[in-house]
Amino acid sequence: MNLASLDDELWLSDLTEDEEGGSTDPRSFSLELTYQGPAGDFRTRNKPGQLQRAVVSNFEMGRRSKSAYQVSCEAKAMIHGRWGGAGQDSCDWASLLVYEFQFHSYRGRRLKEADIRFRFEPVPGQSNELSVTGIRPDRVFKVARTEQSEHSMTGLELKLGSQPLAGAVNTSFGVSKWDEVEKVTVHHTVVTGDRPADIYGSQHEAHFSLSENRSQKDGIPTRLTACILLRRGTEDDFACVPYIRVTPDFKTWVGQLFSSRDRDDPIWFRPSEPAFDQLKKGIVVDAGNLGATNLDQLWGCAMYTECNNLGKSM
Repeated sequence: MNLASLDDELWLSDLTEDEEGGSTDPRSFSLELTYQGPAGDFRTRNKPGQLQRAVVSNFEMGRRSKSAYQVSCEAKAMIHGRWGGAGQDSCDWASLLVYEFQFHSYRGRRLKEADIRFRFEPVPGQSNELSVTGIRPDRVFKVARTEQSEHSMTGLELKLGSQPLAGAVNTSFGVSKWDEVEKVTVHHTVVTGDRPADIYGSQHEAHFSLSENRSQKDGIPTRLTACILLRRGTEDDFACVPYIRVTPDFKTWVGQLFSSRDRDDPIWFRPSEPAFDQLKKGIVVDAGNLGATNLDQLWGCAMYTECNNLGKSM
């Protein structure tokens, strides 16, 4: 089957997807995969017949010589094999996928949030059952804790008076009570991962999100390495539909109000392809026992790159 025709079929079906509800806060805006230029001309595409594209996405916003930010996603591992172990499911097919996301902002701009979704689907016409069995990060992680003191005054003031007659002195009586309130609020940079289920309870999607520390307003982490463990029903080809959405600061949003960018092409996986492994030295993955993979050692995030022992990583 021609891969180009599969792209068309998959994206036509994706056009019916409901848009996410907008924020009710009039000061909050979000911009989806934005790029200054004609719509449809900037997205990460598959080469003719390309399988297992390593560069999932790479886009920026702003003029070419003065970008406001740049976002990229590249594969670090695409390994297909068996679930393994001693259970009845030991012979089930499985895949381990590891991706590194990078978020860079320039010239005093920042990214406040990022929303990432990888949806897995069988090739049209096939019945390959796909299930996202494990991810990292999983659940909510709060990092880079900060504390902020807040002061406020609350009170009540009551005044009683009488309208004076001509030549009389105005009289009034007042009662007031004021209380000073001081509290310490705690804020974090938040990294979240979950596996949303569809209406039938099936989990075909990996979802990750990042949000900045709202008190510091210093942006989201510059790097996130996430991993996905899939269980597959067959050895047939399958596809991943990537979706990356970022929310910039207000100035960046206004500056690129009329820019747009099409979604990236799906990634076509063929389990018979050789393993793609660019994991850190010393990390070994057993393709025959993927279910036993230590996902905790594969994921991580960093606020910025360490240099001469200075920096912050998580």
